[in-house]
Amino acid sequence: MHPGPKFLPLAAAAIAYTASSDARSQTYFRMGLGIDVAQALAVHGSDNDWGTKCDLIINPLGVETGGECDSAPPRTSWTNEFDGGDGVGAGLAFGYDWGRVRLEGEYVNRLATHDDRSDIDIFDDVTLDKQEQEIESAVGAIDDIRSHGLFANVYYDFGRTASLWTPYLGVGIGAERATLDYSTVWKRNDDPARIATFTDPALRAKLAGTTTVGEARMTDTVLAWQVLAGVEYRLREQLTLGLRLRWGRVGEFESDPRPWNQLRSHDSTVGRGEPILYRARIGDSEFWGVSLGLTYEL
Repeated sequence: MHPGPKFLPLAAAAIAYTASSDARSQTYFRMGLGIDVAQALAVHGSDNDWGTKCDLIINPLGVETGGECDSAPPRTSWTNEFDGGDGVGAGLAFGYDWGRVRLEGEYVNRLATHDDRSDIDIFDDVTLDKQEQEIESAVGAIDDIRSHGLFANVYYDFGRTASLWTPYLGVGIGAERATLDYSTVWKRNDDPARIATFTDPALRAKLAGTTTVGEARMTDTVLAWQVLAGVEYRLREQLTLGLRLRWGRVGEFESDPRPWNQLRSHDSTVGRGEPILYRARIGDSEFWGVSLGLTYEL
């Protein structure tokens, strides 16, 4: 069946819509600045330390061991739970706009300050024994989380009409180079009489007041993804002002194995031919952000 004259206005309208969509297809540049809120996070630590009685620097004659030092124990482990933090986030993006769908590459820089301390939760028998017999306090602390990320984002714009307002939704995936400073201090009781690790008063006195101290910088490049929502207001033909909400998730990362700054107030060894090394790992972390941005259509 051949189209009659009544179909011509519909065809003309379709051509006009396509032409107008093509006219909107263009590149753009965006920059934004806002506030980020990091959620609570956990830092997990582990090392290859021996029980205190097996430390040949503290106990060179190996007395009172009862055979417990005949073989290396399994790795010790502990966890710190930290509250959330807040900070700032900034971003730059370059993209292409097809009218309703946009695709962009984005650079994001984030800084979230936790500045938090927490008691250490212990999960292995070797360290639990130390806690019950000699350790007076065990705490961990974190400082800032700093990250640089690159994302590929795709957006869908709703209701692009003659209105000056354009709401949108988007998702993105990318990689972040994240850094977190972590420290931990384990302090033994200053009073030898309150140390039950040894019965020998001389060994108790030798152990009293000693500390185990570690400082780790966790840096890694990890997978990250985000969900975005916002609205833009057209200030003039090529310039829009936008408000954006962002939820993001960053994969886990960890420090390289490293010696303790001091282990029971001596070098990070127990005199058994290998260093005592620990590592710290942070699980997946989440953040929320809100920002203002300017978009310039090139």
